[in-house]
Amino acid sequence: MANEELKARIEDLEKELSTTKVNKRTEAAVGLLKAKIARLKEELEQKSAKGPKGEGYAVKKEGDATVGLLGKPSVGKSTLLSAITNKESKIGAYEFTTLEVIPGLLNYKHTNLQILDLPGIIKHASQNKGFGRKVLSVVRACDLIVFIVDARHIDEMDMLLEEIRLSGIRVNTSKPFIQIIRQPKGSITIPINHSEDRISSEFIKEVLLDNGLVNAEVMIHEENLTEDDFIDALYGNLEYTQGAICLNKIDLFSEGELREKVSVLKERYPNFPLYGISAEMEINLEGFKEFIWKNLGFIWVYLKEQRKEADMTRPLVVQRGDSVRDVCLKIHKDILKKFKFARVKGSSVKFEWQRVGLDHLVEDKDIVEIYAR
Repeated sequence: MANEELKARIEDLEKELSTTKVNKRTEAAVGLLKAKIARLKEELEQKSAKGPKGEGYAVKKEGDATVGLLGKPSVGKSTLLSAITNKESKIGAYEFTTLEVIPGLLNYKHTNLQILDLPGIIKHASQNKGFGRKVLSVVRACDLIVFIVDARHIDEMDMLLEEIRLSGIRVNTSKPFIQIIRQPKGSITIPINHSEDRISSEFIKEVLLDNGLVNAEVMIHEENLTEDDFIDALYGNLEYTQGAICLNKIDLFSEGELREKVSVLKERYPNFPLYGISAEMEINLEGFKEFIWKNLGFIWVYLKEQRKEADMTRPLVVQRGDSVRDVCLKIHKDILKKFKFARVKGSSVKFEWQRVGLDHLVEDKDIVEIYAR
């Protein structure tokens, strides 16, 4: 199928999906429609990738992490970028003020954070309305997406998440643990399905057959996965990332009104950290910097040389979940080659100066002393 035919077919199926009422009788058909749409979109993406380049903005990643400010046009992203970084972004009270990605650098707690003011996202951005695909191509490379939501229009979050989802980005979730292994023969077998109450064998077989897989072994290792999770696992073009909500323009409301809005957002998006600011009035901006830093998963560890006091003025910045191995690599790769053991003082060990190996996971404010050959 040519690209235009693929687009038309996708539009037809999406229209059929939008007009199909979901109930017990139709849920299997709805699942198959979603699978067909996902397959055609992947085919279209692969064909588009072979064509002329230029679908995305060229943004060079810099610093310790990249944070994307994503929201509708004129939601306050440019004002916020100018307020917290070293970059003056063009500002105006009309839609599509920012027509390109504007990067700024935030120096905070011994880290350099690249903050991107992304062009405004509108409905159907995933279908390239308003050059949406260019914007979303940058979003895929961000370590953290901060959804900037106007406190006057909190329903905007639904649209932003839907466009993100349709563009193949999954936020605040992990890739489902599903294995699909092609086999030379034996048809489709499902030796493990811990989510069989939600994903039936019939659905699995129909989706795989629609994708031309007639011999395969399927193993679903997690419970409570959905048909959408299975479709996600089948296609390898998805990006999994972290997201948080920034509620902007809080100065326009009373404390009671804000509590109500925050309550609604927390109920609708329980997995999303939330922070309120006013970029224009510069309210809560220092706290917002801390909010970003924490949601990027950074922690501090302190280094100690043998027979000397630990240097508590210059922390080493690592990620939560990093090990002594990562600490060594941050210092210098040669240390890893000569590593014997380390001694650690802090919350990651059972007692002070416990001897540990490379796989030991460090925690915030640990003091690490490395012994090398």
